[in-house]
Amino acid sequence: MVVPAFNEEALLDARMRMISETLRALDITHEIILVDDGSRDRTGEIADRLAREVPFCQVHHQLNQGIGGAFRTGLLASRGQYVVLWPVDMPCRTRDLQPYIGCLGRASVIVGCRRRREGYNPLMLMNAWLYPHIVFGLFGLRLRDVNWICLYNGPMLRDIRLTQSGIPMLTEILVRLRDHGATFLEVDVEMTARASGVPSAARLRVMCNTLLGLLRLWSEWRFEKERAL
Repeated sequence: MVVPAFNEEALLDARMRMISETLRALDITHEIILVDDGSRDRTGEIADRLAREVPFCQVHHQLNQGIGGAFRTGLLASRGQYVVLWPVDMPCRTRDLQPYIGCLGRASVIVGCRRRREGYNPLMLMNAWLYPHIVFGLFGLRLRDVNWICLYNGPMLRDIRLTQSGIPMLTEILVRLRDHGATFLEVDVEMTARASGVPSAARLRVMCNTLLGLLRLWSEWRFEKERAL
């Protein structure tokens, strides 16, 4: 499990211990890779202590690279058969992981589809409805939710090239895995509202950057397709 930490000092200790306890309760052989993505508070210090105290946990520090950069760092360090990206500000309880664990081996990617969008305002809900339709129009990838937690086949994921650094990276993973021959299984999951801060999807700048990143990805992807013909 790859856990990016973005200046979440107050939550980090409790959430990491929750993740560890949940994985042990599920009796899963696991590793926890904690990525300190350019924190400016005591997050790095706390992360180092957790790496000493939490079983099977390792920490990586880097300058701020966004969720995509944090995920790539964790992915390169991972060794497991399956990989999950789990934001540090989200609770990780048995019931949160069970939909994924119950489908192990049934597909290359277990795609979490949120039943409800907790904490979303009307604009965010509209964007959440529109985004998968844009992804389908650009890439022909028809999934109900392309921006949430998935369980990936680790060796297959480590074999693809990722270029995006922001939110579109999650779509890039799915598109490139699809092109790589991956199979998908969608499962309904619950979403817990953020414990602190404002969801990035509520910020106009993030919305614009996400759309621009998606279009850049599409341009790059189309070029690669045409070159391969």
